[in-house]
Amino acid sequence: MIKNKLVSLAVVACTLGAGPVLASGIHVRDAWIPAYGEGARSAPLFLTVTNTGTPDRLIGARSDAAERVSINTLQAHDGELRATALQAVALPSGVPVIFESGNAWLQLEGLKAPLRPRATVTVKLVFERAGEREYRIRVRPNPLGGDTLENMRTDPLQQPGQTQRTEGLDDALRSDPFLR
Repeated sequence: MIKNKLVSLAVVACTLGAGPVLASGIHVRDAWIPAYGEGARSAPLFLTVTNTGTPDRLIGARSDAAERVSINTLQAHDGELRATALQAVALPSGVPVIFESGNAWLQLEGLKAPLRPRATVTVKLVFERAGEREYRIRVRPNPLGGDTLENMRTDPLQQPGQTQRTEGLDDALRSDPFLR
C-alpha cells in the first residue's frame, strides 16, 4: 500500500516536472541582424525558431536597441508589396519557422544607435506559452555592402562609359521595406 502511494507520488512529481520541459522547447538558431550605419531608423532581424514542445505562438518582442520590435510580413496592397504588422506567428511543434525576407520577419524600429558589424543586440522574444526568452543576436555585415545604397541606384547591366540609368530604381528603393 505504501509502495503504491510512493509510486503514485513519483508519477505526479514527474508529471508536474514535465510542464516546463514542454514549454521550454523553443530553440532559436541562425539569428542575425544586418549592419546599418548612421541615420538608419530600422533594421530587420532574421532567425529560425523551432518549437519541440507543445504548439506555441510568438506574440511579441522587444529590445533595448530599438524603440519597438514588430513582427512583419509582406502583403500586396493595390498592386504594391508593403510590410504589414502581424499580431502573432504560430509555432507548431517540430516545424522550423524561418523569419526571413519574403516570409515573416522581426523589424527593429526606432534604432537608438547605429548597428555595427560584430556587435551584439539583446532581444527578448515573447511566446504565448513559453513566456519571455532573452537572446543575444549578432550584427553581421550588410549583404548589400556598405552603409549606403549608392551602388543600388544604377542599372547593373549597363555598359561601362554609358550614361547612368536610374529610372525606376529610386521608386523600388523607397518601396522595399528592407532597403529603407
